[in-house]
Amino acid sequence: MTGTRTILHVDLDAFFVSCELLRRPELRGRPVVVAGGGESHPGEARSAGRSVVSAASYEARPSGVRSALPLARALRLCPQLVVLPVDIDHYARISKQVFAIFQQYTPLVEPGSLDEAYLDVSGSQLVAGDGPTIAAAIQTRLADELGLPASVGVASCKTVAKVASDLRKPRGLVVVPPGQEGDFLSELALERLPGAGPKTVARLRLLGVTTLGDLALLDDARLRAVLGPQGEQLRDRARGHDPAPVVPPGVPRSLSRERTFARDLTDLTEAQRMVRLLSFAVARRLRAGGLLAGAVSLKARFADFQTTTRQLTLPRPASADLELVAAAQELLRRVWQPGVRLLGVGAEQLVPHGQGQLFEGPAEKGARLDVALDRLRDRFGTGAIARGIGSLGAEEDWNRDHLRQLGPPPAGGGGAPSAL
Repeated sequence: MTGTRTILHVDLDAFFVSCELLRRPELRGRPVVVAGGGESHPGEARSAGRSVVSAASYEARPSGVRSALPLARALRLCPQLVVLPVDIDHYARISKQVFAIFQQYTPLVEPGSLDEAYLDVSGSQLVAGDGPTIAAAIQTRLADELGLPASVGVASCKTVAKVASDLRKPRGLVVVPPGQEGDFLSELALERLPGAGPKTVARLRLLGVTTLGDLALLDDARLRAVLGPQGEQLRDRARGHDPAPVVPPGVPRSLSRERTFARDLTDLTEAQRMVRLLSFAVARRLRAGGLLAGAVSLKARFADFQTTTRQLTLPRPASADLELVAAAQELLRRVWQPGVRLLGVGAEQLVPHGQGQLFEGPAEKGARLDVALDRLRDRFGTGAIARGIGSLGAEEDWNRDHLRQLGPPPAGGGGAPSAL
């Protein structure tokens, strides 16, 4: 692949489960999932609560068990399932070792989460070999040094590399030579394309479009009518054209907190209280990372599992508790209906805060109070003091946003944690 851009997408297979098997080797070969917090453990009462599966071993998948499946349903599908609680700190420590290996081949590493990354190895080939050689070497080192299986896609762009890495899991290595991207994608189902969500796929199927090859041939007028302005970009990617660069992390794109409830919320006042708590948790993480949010998002999942996400742009980037709360409460008002199973608040369009920027404007008093409260919590614990509304406790859910690592703290900002 000399003379063209060479991108690797490395995806650790069932990463959370693989991390658990490193310290529980006796569970190898058995159907295992990582799910929830402390609801269910091996050898104890099998109470699924409202947890969902975060990762499933390949031995569990023939039964229909997969990530994002409610744990209660997973246990019905596979009664012999071994359920382990999420230990995000353990996975983060192992992830650092994984990314240390990536960095030995190229500085151009873009994390997708703790368990996947894009690597641009175009400039590494004179030293380390061509793309397939580097991919095989990384696979071998992950297995031999860390005991972790991984699948790798090698292609000339990020989209095709990601599709390739997912095609032959586990332990797959798929290479797409330059010039063959369109042929490689053409027979694959629409769902294989990153960014083609269920609603997009459903709209395209109404036109008889079922494969990426069909999408690649769709004319401009029909494409705009069905998908709007973003349709052309999706079609280009279905053709294997994706100029997006591999971007090493600096400021994360977003961060969020979620909570799944033991019983569906039917009272608006209780939902508002939870949105306040989630907003405060997000705001504190922003301040800890020296970041400001340009927008706030709200995610609501209802009793029928339908999920709605809304976003509101702030008048100015902010990290103050009350500014985030006000935006999140407005979004809750727009989507509210009784029977809420999950709520999440997110900070979007993140930027580093400048020196002194934190205390500018009419929110100065509130911002100073936020920082004072943060210092008390840092000293005496997160439950030491709050704004009179209680605390989230230890029952927050982890989602993929939490797995995105923060880069170095921006100049003038606070020290960033190693992972969200």
